[in-house]
Amino acid sequence: MRSEELKLGERSSLNPLNKIKNTLHNWKLVLQRVSNPTKTEYFQAIKIVWLAIAILAVISYLIHIIAVQILSS
Repeated sequence: MRSEELKLGERSSLNPLNKIKNTLHNWKLVLQRVSNPTKTEYFQAIKIVWLAIAILAVISYLIHIIAVQILSS
């Protein structure tokens, strides 16, 4: 398998089309190895994303309040 990867790497340096083919091949290998998240993992990811959005919203609101106070005085 390693020699095949080296051959792909050598060929990819010769032609941009081969670089694209090599990248697509690597993506295909990754997608073959991964599995769908479980329901628990999915909801945990959703919670983290919403927490990040909420934190950014609070920071944005605080910056807005400070800016209004500075500009209005």
